[in-house]
Amino acid sequence: MALTERKGRTPHTSATAPKAVAPTAAPTSGAWTSTLVLLVAVLALGASLWLVPHDQHPIFPSRLLSTHNQTWKTVVVYDNGKSVGGVRLSLEPSHVPSGAALAAYLSEHIAVDGIRLVGEPDDVRIVADRVFTGTGRLVTSFDDIRDGDRLYLVAPGLLFVWPFVKLGHRVHIRAEMSPTNRDMILESFSESPRVFHVHDFFTNDEADALIARILTIDGEHDKLQQSHVGHKSRAKVVSSHRTSENAFDQVSAPALAIRKRSFDLLRLPTYQDDMCDGLQLLRYQQKQAYIAHTDYFASGTSDDWNWNPKTGGSNRFATVFLYLSNVTSGGQTVFPLADMPEGHVHLPLHPDAHALFPKDSWEADMVQSCSSRLASYPMKTHAILFYSQKPNGELDPRSLHGGCPVLDGTKWAANLWVWNKRRYGLDDTRADTIKVVFVNPTDGPVDLFWSDTKLATIKAHGEQPFSSFHGHHWTMKDSTSGNVLHSTALDKALGDAQTITIAV
Repeated sequence: MALTERKGRTPHTSATAPKAVAPTAAPTSGAWTSTLVLLVAVLALGASLWLVPHDQHPIFPSRLLSTHNQTWKTVVVYDNGKSVGGVRLSLEPSHVPSGAALAAYLSEHIAVDGIRLVGEPDDVRIVADRVFTGTGRLVTSFDDIRDGDRLYLVAPGLLFVWPFVKLGHRVHIRAEMSPTNRDMILESFSESPRVFHVHDFFTNDEADALIARILTIDGEHDKLQQSHVGHKSRAKVVSSHRTSENAFDQVSAPALAIRKRSFDLLRLPTYQDDMCDGLQLLRYQQKQAYIAHTDYFASGTSDDWNWNPKTGGSNRFATVFLYLSNVTSGGQTVFPLADMPEGHVHLPLHPDAHALFPKDSWEADMVQSCSSRLASYPMKTHAILFYSQKPNGELDPRSLHGGCPVLDGTKWAANLWVWNKRRYGLDDTRADTIKVVFVNPTDGPVDLFWSDTKLATIKAHGEQPFSSFHGHHWTMKDSTSGNVLHSTALDKALGDAQTITIAV
């Protein structure tokens, strides 16, 4: 346990002259002895209270002591999204000249996991660049930290992930970009996959407005129609394993409010339209369902995109799912790979549940899974948040989930997919795409930067291909010295395929 040494104090001495008092009889030697013993005991106790490190204090909790001395605070430090393996530390204002400086300091005390760029050695130590509190506050100064806080380190290129802590753990969150009348409440539901209940995320009026909106969208690609699957927004495929109907709301005020509020919920600093899909609006009627699936795309989905966030790519990061209506029976969101928490109880199964589907159908299998595995039941104005990526950027296969068959009634819902960075498909129509290969003919490794962002390390006598665009600025630097070896802005006039080589 690493602790900052706490200095002892000199007892305070009053400068006020003593007042005259009436003479009293001299005490006996026995009385003097008792008084002296008592005085020594008091002084010893006082010294022990001052000198024992505050997180080991035998009498007073550190939070009580902190009311008398705000020059230090005890915290427990974790890697991003973790609930175990924390390290207890004592911090002083000098440790927090800035949030980035604190992150670098704390990275010396705990292992930080993060992005490993192409060609980067596995033994390179990762240093965090941000610190968040357990309430999701980004730390920028010592005043952002409370004594007893949990602090979470986030590595460069990653996003903060809410920690599970324990089943039922609750955090109150203030929405800033899309304010609500009451704080949102995040309640831990599953650690792996990471799933949360979200209370007070949206209102009855917003739910009704979104349902009304579903029925008025008339755009060819966005209107209510049988749901599709696939990664291309204009090349969708109908699947027999997804029988619901969906529409996309790209522009309405309620949809924009939900999108911004989702960024608040995820503690993203600003709303960026290119980091999320349109708000998907869903209708499940009786017998309709969506087989278990992941929201993220597999790493090898296509060759024109890096789908692996662990190596600096972009993919769906988290899903915010809203229940816009109550459902008489069925319609749960099930997580078949999640561990079942103690005390999780399913509602009684609808009497006709098995009669609705052929015995060997995938829908019949889902009815069984939905009544035995971890599931969230639809309740109007309730929401859930679940992550498609682990806190270290790896895609999480345990985020597999399904839309359970509606057994009675109609289920109205909406969901937003938030990406970890700019999403796929926005550059499909660009005519200035350039396929470029960066070549390192030197005897040492070279770091490759796009603008100010490091994207890869090219090993000695190696090369690295990328898709880029006209005007994009690239720089190659010596990995050891940081010296710039080559810098260029791509020019479409030089061709659709280019090779950039360091001069030797």
